[in-house]
Amino acid sequence: MKINKDTINFFKSLYWDYQVSEENIITIIELGECNGLTRKNLLSRVLKSRRWYEIKKILSSELLKEALSEDVLKTLFPKSLRLKYNYVRKLLYQ
Repeated sequence: MKINKDTINFFKSLYWDYQVSEENIITIIELGECNGLTRKNLLSRVLKSRRWYEIKKILSSELLKEALSEDVLKTLFPKSLRLKYNYVRKLLYQ
């Protein structure tokens, strides 16, 4: 997956409470984990903090499918948010 500067900045903004370098963001996206931060956590933060149109614009189809996986969705709170994205997953993938 090609990762451009806008995508990196988008993901970096999700970790406002950590010092995360561009290289760490790329490693998390490509390998799944870096310095205790995981792609699952990153995708969960995306769903919790961004609007749908931003998510669709930034995430590749493979990352979007992973973001809407049961493994990521079960981390969402409140329950209404989890239900919303479960519905989106059903519309897109079933």
